[in-house]
This record gives sequence, structure tokens and C-alpha cells, in this order.
Amino acid sequence: MKKKLKFTGLLTILFITAAGMISVEALEVVLDRPLGFVRKYKPAVMIQNAPISKAEKLFSGDTLSTNKNGFALVQFIDKSIAKIKPNSQLIIQGEVEGKNNSSTRINVESGALFLNVTKRSTTNFEVATNSSVASVKGTQFGATEDSYYYVLEGTVELLANSSGETVTLTDRMFGQVNDDGTIDTGELTDEEVEEYTDESDNFEENLRPKIVTLRFRDEEGEIQTLEVEYFEN
Repeated sequence: MKKKLKFTGLLTILFITAAGMISVEALEVVLDRPLGFVRKYKPAVMIQNAPISKAEKLFSGDTLSTNKNGFALVQFIDKSIAKIKPNSQLIIQGEVEGKNNSSTRINVESGALFLNVTKRSTTNFEVATNSSVASVKGTQFGATEDSYYYVLEGTVELLANSSGETVTLTDRMFGQVNDDGTIDTGELTDEEVEEYTDESDNFEENLRPKIVTLRFRDEEGEIQTLEVEYFEN
């Protein structure tokens, strides 16, 4: 019965679209679209507690987690990039209303990540923890589960949930939301900027598998080679 209802609903949508009653853009809202894709990863990375074995789509409500050796690179529909570190768990939320109109919210349950968020005017991109929300409009920055944020480039509006206090973080600044709802801010040192920049730049090194070449003799006595990819944990 459920399958019949879904099929009938799709026919109705297609009929309305063909009749010119709604646009193709409106149809995109109706049909489920992914918020992003796991472009690269190092096992073990899981979505909804199931290990992934290939690039996966991410939909609103999905939980992505990495183990102590896991890394993941996520590209969102607006080309923003998130680099997820080991021992992290994120809940992805949002919606896609069109090619250039989307909203994304990353809830950091544990761990840390780097982000390079595409510059935007009307689309929304937020990163949240249990005590803070960071609103972003085109920024290179990092965030951790304990509500520590640092900005390498761009602007982040940081809100403390319990107090309502807000601050604006710009280039080379950090913000820490405390348990009492206050926010400490300051300037990153040159050493911290270099450390965070190098860590972000070198992130994909952890996503490149090692290659071992195996040699064996086939049934006809010929030497054959086989390259096998693996990750060092």
C-alpha cells in the first residue's frame, strides 16, 4: 500500500509540473536532494552506524562519525568543504532549495573539524555544539566539540546559547564559549596560525592510501603483479 501511495504521489508531482502549475525549481524542493558528499575518507568512517566503502551522499539528519584512525572530507552542494578529524561525530542538517540556494547546519557532537565555507550572501551555513552556534559567510576556520573556534580567514558570528552573548571573530582570532555563557576571545599567535594552516593543508595526506605491489606466478608460469591499496593505522 505504501509503495502505491509513493508512486501515485510522484505521478501527481509530474502531472502538476507538466501542466505548468509549479516550476522545476519548486520540484527540486519536493524531491529529496543530498546536502553533500563524502568525497574522500580513511576507514573507519560511518554514516548511521554503517561503515562506508565508497563515496556516499549525505542527507539532512545523517550522522557521520570517524574512529580513532578515521578521516573524512565532505563537499557540500555549494562547494563548501569540511575536513573531519578522528574520533568525531557530526549530525548534518539542512535543505537544498536550488543550485545556489541551500542551508546547512553541522552539529558537532564530538571531535573537531576544519571548514572552508564558500562565500555567500543569502544562503546559511552554521556549525553548532551543545553550547554555541557559529554562523558563517565565507570562512576558513576550525571548530571543536568544546565550543572553541578559530578563524584563519573570513568572519564568524559566534553565539553562546545559554547567555545569548554574541561576538564577531575575524582573521586570526579565536573564541571560546565558557560554561557560564561568557565568550573569551583573542588573537591567534603566529605559531598557532602556522600550526592550524599546516594541519589543514596536510589533512589530505591522511586520506592517501599506501600501495603495496604483490608479485605472483599465474597458471601459465608468467610473473604477474598486483597493486593493493591500504591505510596505515
